[in-house]
Amino acid sequence: MKLARIKSGNGVHQVAFKNGSWHEVEDIFAKPLTYTGSTFAEADFTFLAPVTPGVILGMAHNGTPDQINNPAQAFHKSTRTLAGPNDPIYKDDSLGQMDVECELTAVISKTARNLTLENALDHVLGFTIGNDVTLPEQTPHDHLLLQSKNGDGFTPLGPWIETDVANFDNCTLIVRVNGKQVIETSTNQLARGVAAQLVHITQYTTLAAGDIVLGGSPTSMYAVHVGDKVELEIEGIGILANKIVAL
Repeated sequence: MKLARIKSGNGVHQVAFKNGSWHEVEDIFAKPLTYTGSTFAEADFTFLAPVTPGVILGMAHNGTPDQINNPAQAFHKSTRTLAGPNDPIYKDDSLGQMDVECELTAVISKTARNLTLENALDHVLGFTIGNDVTLPEQTPHDHLLLQSKNGDGFTPLGPWIETDVANFDNCTLIVRVNGKQVIETSTNQLARGVAAQLVHITQYTTLAAGDIVLGGSPTSMYAVHVGDKVELEIEGIGILANKIVAL
């Protein structure tokens, strides 16, 4: 099922896609979902980032199978980096190259601490597309990644949460820039899959409903420039589009 946040003429709503229509629900994290009876046509709303996380985490050096030999490591991104579908990603050319990164992103469904490989996925509501925008020329100057990963619009998310991605550890990721496909890769290249990522993270910190974990870039990064339109596609989820805008 697809779950989303939308903005219509009368405010922000949480919705679920059912029987060909978007239906308002009281809380996308509730089980079962409670429907309000309102429906929305896509022509009448815009998609927002599907959640407003309290915590945004990304997995470092998790992009190729051989990186399993590196210690697992996660990093924080400011929640102010969050952007939705079609929102701008702001580029300051004085800070050097900008890369977009297509990443399978797990949305946490409930409080999670000290998870195991056996129960980790029970704490995942579903998956969305995350763009872990990075300034690689800034990374050598700041190993904590504040400078390279925390600009305005540096975490686009969307277009919705898909709760039924059966093949999430082996799904295709595609990057297009200005309509041209520039990368095709797969989550099967990640050193650590979703469950292992969550086991590592929750050994050290508590996650809550709505928090997100960007799972790493399986060689899905690509340099972009002001004016570029970026489309990230993940098999079984959809397409997330954003434009690079001068700061």
